[in-house]
Amino acid sequence: MSQLMPTIMRGILKRHADEVTSGEITISQYLVMEMLRRKGAMKMTQIALEMGITLPAATGLIDRLHGTKILDRLYDQDDRRVVRIHLTPKGCRLFLQLSRKREKMVKHIFGKISEEERQTYLKILRKIRDVIYEKP
Repeated sequence: MSQLMPTIMRGILKRHADEVTSGEITISQYLVMEMLRRKGAMKMTQIALEMGITLPAATGLIDRLHGTKILDRLYDQDDRRVVRIHLTPKGCRLFLQLSRKREKMVKHIFGKISEEERQTYLKILRKIRDVIYEKP
């Protein structure tokens, strides 16, 4: 498993970069967009924590997406030091477009295995996720 998982992940990430984002954005940028789409506006510190990266790395990631008008910053009216990051309408459209491509890619990959195998695989992945995120 320790040899197989990295190979699978590299293959999926390469396909994702080639077929889904087509060089428009990086995998990390897509993951930030997905997180903001799912959770709504977030503070920079929350983004860094969720992504498992440093605050300066998160700032650089957000700055690049902000520069292309995919993300925007919302300043708190009561405390201008508090900034929340959110997807712009352009960012939402791009995310939906990329998500459709991603879904197509996943369907192609999982279309090669039986329904029973897919259900077993998902069950195992959920158990692994639960073990990884369980509290000690």
